[in-house]
Amino acid sequence: MSNFLFRAREVLEEARKNKGYVSIVGQNTKAFYGNDYLHQCSTLSTTDNCGIIDYDPTELVVRVKCGTSIMDLEKELDRNNQFLNFEPPQFFVRNASGNIEKSGSVGGMVASGLSGPGRFFYGGCRESVLGMSVLDGAGRILKFGGSVIKNVAGYDVSRLNVGALGSLGLITEVYLRTYPKPMFETTIKIPLKNMSLEEILSFLNIEQIPISATYWTTVTYEKLVDKNFLYVRISGKNITLKKSIEKIFRKEKNSQELEDGTKFWSKVRNQELNFFSNKLANNVNLWRLSIPNNVELNIVSHSEMVVEWNGSLRWIKSEDDPMLIRKKISNIGGHATLYRGTEESRKKFGCFTPLDSTAKRIHTNIKKVFDRDGIFNPGRLYSFM
Repeated sequence: MSNFLFRAREVLEEARKNKGYVSIVGQNTKAFYGNDYLHQCSTLSTTDNCGIIDYDPTELVVRVKCGTSIMDLEKELDRNNQFLNFEPPQFFVRNASGNIEKSGSVGGMVASGLSGPGRFFYGGCRESVLGMSVLDGAGRILKFGGSVIKNVAGYDVSRLNVGALGSLGLITEVYLRTYPKPMFETTIKIPLKNMSLEEILSFLNIEQIPISATYWTTVTYEKLVDKNFLYVRISGKNITLKKSIEKIFRKEKNSQELEDGTKFWSKVRNQELNFFSNKLANNVNLWRLSIPNNVELNIVSHSEMVVEWNGSLRWIKSEDDPMLIRKKISNIGGHATLYRGTEESRKKFGCFTPLDSTAKRIHTNIKKVFDRDGIFNPGRLYSFM
């Protein structure tokens, strides 16, 4: 048994003996995400449990410890021309000089389940998790899945932990699917002067342009983002990209190739554009809306908006009543997450879409199986967990 697991079990046993609670913390870059803890907790840090256990580039699978930073993992993948195709936000912490001091951890990445620009086109974090080891509330190490892509008979239990915010146990290590980087990639700025956003997205889909990311915002930020353009990243073979670029320029001759697309998408992915970094005004909440991509843009009133994932991910800043927003989004089959917001809104309405009675019962039963005493991260996902 490793020193980390020994210490983790000690913290867990102490909490169980004293009828206490445990908060699981990695680099603490996602402390803002999710609900507040219901109770005061002992902290269990994962930062010492870091490193790549096994990585075979030919098999496209990496086994990594939970405390490993996403940045360090991706450096190793990059040496083999591979990447995590769901492009998880790393939530960089920078010093006064702007240099990166740390990034989010792999455990936090899986626990939050957040994905970046490539999610709509490649798949999300959940699809890339092949297996994991979890320390449950009874102190047992549970192992699910493994290094083989089709290695699950029955329920894929490992993926239950993706997005569970540590409420089911401590993720100690993860098997992740890796992917070869695209052979070629470029970013096109398409002006919205002659066509609407919906018309451009429809054109790109009809013409089967190999899109790997899209981005549009209602506000111009610095010199990097112009609200009058849709930003489209296309990826694939060289000849495919050339043909796609020709189609786009024939449709809209004033389109432009972006000089530094890598820098642009890094800022989008890591939420470093001003839309996210600017302080929210009083009584304004930042919402993450997951909805069908053909829904009208102004389904919810807002002061600012960002549209990603071919239209199916909307970020909005709004003063509207949270219940009204959730009702509108629920009526079209979507989910509204209170990503950042006022303390009053977070406490009164919670960060995540409320569950119906059936889903709540299922969540409660799963929690009891993994963490019967409710020790891990109480309330972070839902108040009853």
